[in-house]
Amino acid sequence: MASREGLLPVACTVDGFNYSGSVPARMTLAEFLTLRGRPVNTGCGTGQCGNCLVRLDGDVVRSCLVLAVQCAGASVTTAAGPEEATAAAREWMRACSALQCGFCSPSFVTTLAGLWPGRRAATPHTGESAPEEPGDVRRRISESLCRCTGYTGLARAAAGVSTGTLAPAPPEGAVGRAEDVRLLAGRGAFLSGLNPPGLLWARVVRSTHPHAALLSVETKQALAVPGVVAVFTATDLPDGLRRLHPDLGLPGPSEPLLAAGVVRYVGQPVALVLASGAAEAEDGAEAVTVTYDPLPVLDEPGSDAGPSPRDAERWLPPEYQDVSPEPGTPAPEPAVTLTREFRIARQTGMPMEPRGLLARWDDTSGELTVHGFTKHPRANAAAVARALGLRPSRVRTPHLDVGGSFGVKGELYPEDLLVPWAAVHLGQPVKWLEDRPEHLVAANHSRGQTWRVTMSADRTGALLGAEVSVVQDAGAYVRPLTTLVPRLATAMFPGPYRLPRYHAEARTVLTSRTPVGTVRAPGRLEANFVRERMLDMLAGALDIPPAELRRRNLLTGADMPHDAGTINEGPVHYDTGDFRRAFDDALARAAQTVPTGGDGGDEGDGDGLRRGWAVVPFVEKAGLGGPETAVATLLPDGRIRVDTAAAPSGQGHETTLAAVAAEVLAVPRDRVTVRFAEGEEPAAGIGTFASRSLTHTGNAVHRAARALREAVVARAAGTETAPTGWQLAYGQVRDAVGRTVTTLARLAATAGRPLRGRGDYDSDAHTYPYGAVTCAVAVDPELFTVRVERLAISCDAGRVIDEDVVRGQLIGGLVQGVGGALWEELPHAADGTPLARDLDGYLVPTAADVPDVTVRLLPPAPPRPGRSPDNPLGARGIGEAGTAAAAAAVASAIGAALPDLTHHLTELPMTPARLLAAQSAATADSTTTADSTTTAESAAAAGAAGAAVSATRTRP
Repeated sequence: MASREGLLPVACTVDGFNYSGSVPARMTLAEFLTLRGRPVNTGCGTGQCGNCLVRLDGDVVRSCLVLAVQCAGASVTTAAGPEEATAAAREWMRACSALQCGFCSPSFVTTLAGLWPGRRAATPHTGESAPEEPGDVRRRISESLCRCTGYTGLARAAAGVSTGTLAPAPPEGAVGRAEDVRLLAGRGAFLSGLNPPGLLWARVVRSTHPHAALLSVETKQALAVPGVVAVFTATDLPDGLRRLHPDLGLPGPSEPLLAAGVVRYVGQPVALVLASGAAEAEDGAEAVTVTYDPLPVLDEPGSDAGPSPRDAERWLPPEYQDVSPEPGTPAPEPAVTLTREFRIARQTGMPMEPRGLLARWDDTSGELTVHGFTKHPRANAAAVARALGLRPSRVRTPHLDVGGSFGVKGELYPEDLLVPWAAVHLGQPVKWLEDRPEHLVAANHSRGQTWRVTMSADRTGALLGAEVSVVQDAGAYVRPLTTLVPRLATAMFPGPYRLPRYHAEARTVLTSRTPVGTVRAPGRLEANFVRERMLDMLAGALDIPPAELRRRNLLTGADMPHDAGTINEGPVHYDTGDFRRAFDDALARAAQTVPTGGDGGDEGDGDGLRRGWAVVPFVEKAGLGGPETAVATLLPDGRIRVDTAAAPSGQGHETTLAAVAAEVLAVPRDRVTVRFAEGEEPAAGIGTFASRSLTHTGNAVHRAARALREAVVARAAGTETAPTGWQLAYGQVRDAVGRTVTTLARLAATAGRPLRGRGDYDSDAHTYPYGAVTCAVAVDPELFTVRVERLAISCDAGRVIDEDVVRGQLIGGLVQGVGGALWEELPHAADGTPLARDLDGYLVPTAADVPDVTVRLLPPAPPRPGRSPDNPLGARGIGEAGTAAAAAAVASAIGAALPDLTHHLTELPMTPARLLAAQSAATADSTTTADSTTTAESAAAAGAAGAAVSATRTRP
């Protein structure tokens, strides 16, 4: 029987602790556990992602689909449970580097614990539980989705757990990732776990039309819903809070925070509902009545389309790339020139943790605290301050754990201003958590490009030039990074090759779709796919093996430094590297595991599948300029604290940045902690994105640690500056002859005031990691399903600070790119309606879809004195390197398996439907060619016969 205010009693045991109380009838088990600090994260709310798995009386359940009241008298076990199987799962995951952001990790702990022999089902014949086969392991762990790891570490951990043995001890001196212990124990500080007293929940009412006049927004019924506190529409917002980016000078329309007069895409915010609970806010949003008058849908034109008088306002100013040889250089005669069109579907980042925000206003201090900003939190804090009339120093942005980002989190969205404004306006904490359908229509989309490419080569296969036209679907409004995506695509199109002549035009057009921004490897996944498809086609036309054609055009160490002649955020300049050597290395390694020594296909293993493989080279842009300041402090207990303005979302910054400082200061890494700035502090910078953190923040930390080292030695010596020859090693200060003068701990305890070192770093130069991706596939020639059977990546990542972190980033990026190659797509109906509304409609790779990924870290190419940018660490950003060439490698492998389709593999993703269409096009081409040949042969025969008759008649 329901108690007061619709509450129901529940009593249960969670991880051995007894809980009792009253809960709302609609509260899920996931919500119940979260409110009690237990490790459950929800990525969809509909049971599709599997991130909320727990055990209920021994059975694995999706806690977002179970009501809390159903657990009365039950025993619930989470990833924090003390039992042997759960502990073994945690240790194996740590030993195998099986996590990154940690958002999905509790669910995998629960899954892996089920593989422990004491829990695994016995086999029918022996009555004993046998270790899992690799394929079985991957199917078992596919109950949950992970967007970060690429599953290689998870599969290895699962295999280890299934043996019933404990995880191996780490090598001597190894301490593992600093983040892993708390994340695996369920102590991750994710936004969903923050629920302060007096909290109001926000729900956004969104447009259900792609383009329509907004006639009215009726809120009266919503305000009558129990628990609803307020409903805001565009007319309620102050004048300074009407537009998202009023001062950026964007080349197109800026998005309103709440629509007024017209809506331009499905998902555009129309109203904001505030209520005492999440369910009440959702009820209130459903009660808001919006009246629309549909308008014509603005669709995406093709690559050969251009502005016409009737829709010229839809087109943003074009951007160009132009690479030409010295004036007067003669243009060689091409042996082959090909022109093809390509289409890359819209995709998105799809982090397992959707976006969210919690804002708290302190009226006494006049301070606003905003949880949930990532990527560049201080830039967003400054935008909030401007919009609300505050000083940036009055907006705090404490760092939380973030369940992945991949480019889509951290941009300034309407909710990022609406939620803080509502908190200030109402004087109560306000929380908004995006659900998965919202994420698919409201968070940035990316890709969405149409290409037209003309490319030529001489008889030896040497590339002569390329003409490129790109049309970018911008969506309904221009966001700050909308036009950057096609610029990056055209800038990186030459890639690792010599391309003496190149002209590109990028045009961006407004449509009735979600606005476009960045997603992991923006522009580069697209450019690499298109370029490598053209190379495969040129190779076929010239009868040169694709691998050999690539070799002949790849840049070598002798070509360095090399200016590509294109512009992204700055000139594309490769200061060092040997792209051909890296490619040859990957080819040689691939030859050890495939039937032949070059790209190719075969009939398979008697299973009727067509197999093919390919090796594709890449060079990737990493790092974006901007000043970074870090501070290293010697604490009273002798430990070191490093303060930075980085904003990680699973990349392992606590581990890597601590390792940088530890090496300089000659202390164990676990003696260094990393803190992320939450306000206007000495530690400052522009954040974590574009694979810039190690090259920029890392170099700032390196300099801060050096400054602290000098300060420590000077204090120990009693001098203004560190004496020559004095050193800091193993926590001891030693003089020039090696005698120990003092220890860090003693110095810290007697220093009086903390010793600090500040490091500043600023460079506009990018780094360019490079390497090759190997992919082998098996294709069903009837169903056109593709199974990826082998994946490998080799990469010159520069100096590697933490190998596990680097390997994890490369593997996760590569698998995400494979998803973009084969499954991920945001389709729209003819009327502009989005068709992907959940994880059943937007398919991301599961563990069963991909194999283990092999990673080879290449010896770093040495910098060139005076020509390489200032980069004391010598590191290259690799967060997007795996993604960049993935689609190109998958497409080339499919082309090797089905060579008749090579000229028709021109669209992403390469779904069975698109491969079937490619087969139909290839068959039509073959029929047309055959018909043309027959007609020509008949005409030639008729002509010869006629000539013979004529000759006969004219004979004497």
